[in-house]
Amino acid sequence: MGPSEIDFAPSRISKGSSIHVLTGTHGEMAKINRNGELQGPTVTPFPTSIIDGVILDKIWIGIWLDVEFRQARMAALPIEMEWNDGSNREDLRSSINSIGEGEVLPSNSLWHRVLDSQPMKIGKYEDKVVFTTVSGIYMIDSGANEIWRGLLPRWPAISNFSAFDEIVGVVEFPGGISIWSRAGGVSVLDPSNGLEIYSRVIDFGDSVSDVTFSDEGGWFVMLHEGSIAVMDKIEGHHSLFRTSGPVLDAEFSDGSWKWTGWRHDGSLTDSEPRVSGRENIGVAITDGNILTNDGSWSRFQDY
Repeated sequence: MGPSEIDFAPSRISKGSSIHVLTGTHGEMAKINRNGELQGPTVTPFPTSIIDGVILDKIWIGIWLDVEFRQARMAALPIEMEWNDGSNREDLRSSINSIGEGEVLPSNSLWHRVLDSQPMKIGKYEDKVVFTTVSGIYMIDSGANEIWRGLLPRWPAISNFSAFDEIVGVVEFPGGISIWSRAGGVSVLDPSNGLEIYSRVIDFGDSVSDVTFSDEGGWFVMLHEGSIAVMDKIEGHHSLFRTSGPVLDAEFSDGSWKWTGWRHDGSLTDSEPRVSGRENIGVAITDGNILTNDGSWSRFQDY
């Protein structure tokens, strides 16, 4: 069996050890295995876009953000259960506008919480979830119990950007929990209490859109205008490379970083980026398979 066609426009992938969860631009969700084969139906548990998600063992935890209704919520869905569709937009509108109507919840959820400030990014540390909102950073366990909460990092060198800056990376690594901001702020938190143990600002010459880490490959930083930066250590120097367009996802395999993005795939071997064009937009790479924005799969384009 090869990868399954996806019947919605996928926007991101939450990667697990054996099952990944795809989410779409209108709140669609589907489970796939590592070969890209669907593991159940496509469903829409909640009629709002999903901005981020993470897999903890057998649970997917994600954040829905509804701009029209100014609502954000987080919920946990069990991966081993069959998922079903939830309520539609009309149900949601009625429940928000009328007092006493039943609250609309994401279907299949083990728990759900309405967030009281706008969420930005979710990540994990071991078997815990770490997420950021405009008002702080929180660590919870898989049952939504709060472990700690803290203030957002402040970087005086870029404080003049603070109104426009946002957290774009919450990444676990051997040194703790790293928090990355769009303007290049980097902070490392102690996982036991959320206190900052390291802070710096990196001038990449461009804003940061996403960050990933690999024990073997180090840090891979995706920059907004179509370049990447790689670093061995969070306190070390970075090397900058141009790509032919914005990069949307990356993985380290067989000794090199490989990525996909806006009409291209690329790899970095021996400090030499190699880029190969593709007709559409690669939104995710997993085990050398590229998922594109039209819901189809293809192999990594190896020039």
